[in-house]
Amino acid sequence: IRPEVEAFLQSTIHDRDMELRIEELRVSQKSKLNGLNLVDSGIRKDLNVIIVAIRKGGGEMSFNPSSESMIEAGDILIALGRAEDLDELAKMLGS
Repeated sequence: IRPEVEAFLQSTIHDRDMELRIEELRVSQKSKLNGLNLVDSGIRKDLNVIIVAIRKGGGEMSFNPSSESMIEAGDILIALGRAEDLDELAKMLGS
């Protein structure tokens, strides 16, 4: 139904030569981003990573979270970005 969206997702997930990746990253208690909202975290501005969704510790999923969404220990961030930027974010999250 949406061939370009499907093509994008397939190439992002399966093409090892494509720069973009989708990852799930857990926020640790010791993360320096724990307790910050997305805008103050610098994830988008400094790493050029897009947070697609946040699964909170209680299980609720927030798709396309607002810039004011809080990052908390136990959250799982669904992130889209280049592999090296996602690796840097994983370090910041303590993943």
